[in-house]
Amino acid sequence: MLHANICNLLFDFDGTLADSASLHAQAIVDVLTVERPDLLAAFSYEPLKGLTTAEAFRKIGIGEEPQLSRCVIAKQQKYRRLVAEGHLLLLRGARSALDVARANKRRLFLVTSGSAGSISLALAKLGIADFFEGIVTSDDVPRGKPAPDPYRFCIEQFGLTLAQSIAIEDSPSGVCSGRAAGLRVIGVNNPEIRTLVNCFFPDINLFAESLSEMCAEDIQR
Repeated sequence: MLHANICNLLFDFDGTLADSASLHAQAIVDVLTVERPDLLAAFSYEPLKGLTTAEAFRKIGIGEEPQLSRCVIAKQQKYRRLVAEGHLLLLRGARSALDVARANKRRLFLVTSGSAGSISLALAKLGIADFFEGIVTSDDVPRGKPAPDPYRFCIEQFGLTLAQSIAIEDSPSGVCSGRAAGLRVIGVNNPEIRTLVNCFFPDINLFAESLSEMCAEDIQR
């Protein structure tokens, strides 16, 4: 799967590069505590991974306005506060993967369900914004993952070809989005998606090692 003709790497953010699940979960819990405490007992963040904030609240059971918009705004504010305070960390191997890819002249893009404001802050705090030639957020498309819109937008906006591009994802909704857009998908960090992807690595660090080996072999040819 990792071979020389793959020159465009389209990375997801949450759960793929950043260890952000606990922060998103805490922000949602804080909102539910105020808005819908009756939903707390059944709350689980796992099925919400990869979804936009609005879709996450709809899946939980909050779909009516103005409460939905109120919850989205409150959750984003709480999450951004946690990021600003320094609680967000990169997953082990994430920076290595980015370093190897850039050193070997791969084009890097970020395709995320996060909002532009949250992602901009997160990338700045983590110091990785400069790695990405292009960034697609939930603000850029009418439908977030699992719809194909985010990846299609990236492909079209930056003039990429499907044959030379691959998505790197950790959630079922992200995998569905990439595949629906016609992309091959590398899965990382989440064994539940092993059978859904073209190639799977138990963690992003192993992906970084494989990418390094592939690039080294490419140079030797």
